[in-house]
Amino acid sequence: MSKKGHAAQEGAQPAGLPNPAPLRPAEQAAGKQPAVEQPVAKKPSAGKATVKKAVAKEPTPKKPASKKLALKKKAQPAPRLQYGVLALRVRGSSADVLLITSRGTRRWIIPKGNPEKGRTGAEVGAIEAFEEAGLIGEVWTKPLGTYLSPKHLPSGRVVTCEIEVYRMDVEEVLDDWPEKGQRERRWYSLDEAAMLVGEGGLVALMLKVNAELIGR
Repeated sequence: MSKKGHAAQEGAQPAGLPNPAPLRPAEQAAGKQPAVEQPVAKKPSAGKATVKKAVAKEPTPKKPASKKLALKKKAQPAPRLQYGVLALRVRGSSADVLLITSRGTRRWIIPKGNPEKGRTGAEVGAIEAFEEAGLIGEVWTKPLGTYLSPKHLPSGRVVTCEIEVYRMDVEEVLDDWPEKGQRERRWYSLDEAAMLVGEGGLVALMLKVNAELIGR
């Protein structure tokens, strides 16, 4: 190999290595070897992570409570129990019922009264029919039903009563009775009576009895 080629071979730099930095004159005189730049390994670029800050939601402010205090509803008293009779005078497939007037409001009602110790509802109904209307007859032991009715007290207060109604088959009508001067009494057909009384539950009972009599 020629000197020229040998020199060229010696001076050749392996592929892939960086060229050495040229020596300064002072470094050449001192016989220093040129510094070889070392490749710097690049750090893998980390992907940018988007960090979301958790933002605590402020609670929705509550509306200030109303200054108005809710009025407590008063508990309604239970209806008072009473026993009454539907006093009937049956004639074939029809029947008349006897109505009396109340002492206070003079509206048309049926005989009725308060429970009595030691007496059944049917017994109380029979007593009231005699005292208030002068009626004597047989009272059935099984009630026809119940209805609600207002009761006007002497104090002016009105209370609600639940009337348990029994059927009475009238056998005798007296000319004189304990409350004769305090009430009026009159016979009506069940249809007519249903239009005169003011309680819806009593109307329903009258119409029910009338339908049963017609259908038998």
